[in-house]
Amino acid sequence: MPERPLDSETVADCNREFKGQLERYAWAIVRDWSLASDAVQNGFVALSQFGGDVAPEARKSWLFKVVHREALRIRSSESRYKQAAHDAGVVRETQTTYEVSQLENLAKKEQIAGLGQRIEALSNEQQQVLKLRIFEDRTFAEIAETLQIPLGTALSRMRLALDRLRANDTEKDHEK
Repeated sequence: MPERPLDSETVADCNREFKGQLERYAWAIVRDWSLASDAVQNGFVALSQFGGDVAPEARKSWLFKVVHREALRIRSSESRYKQAAHDAGVVRETQTTYEVSQLENLAKKEQIAGLGQRIEALSNEQQQVLKLRIFEDRTFAEIAETLQIPLGTALSRMRLALDRLRANDTEKDHEK
């Protein structure tokens, strides 16, 4: 028994009603919005070509089944592609990259320690504003209220602190 096509107006109505839900569902399977959109598009193509025999109350579940199968098919083909690329040597994780990562982590730790020392070298007023803004994520209005200073003063102290930190970075770059 051949399946009948569904009229384009009904397909468009289903698209408007279910597309968002279907894309989120497909994304949960493939974890990529572009691929999820492809799976949904394929589902609507199938609805257009074969959905004439699907009862109106069953269209949503029918679409979800089709999109589910399409998303699994896409995920499987993407997985095979990634494996083939890996086997061909396109994607390789080596001991060298691991060592570079360790070196990068060490460098970041040193930068953070150096930044902490440079922050401690700032005036107490500049440190207070900087710490409230960065570590406590306070607005400048909240900082001004907390420190009982004018808003402009809080802004100026922050700008001066950042300028001083940047100047220290520039000096270090010139030393290298």
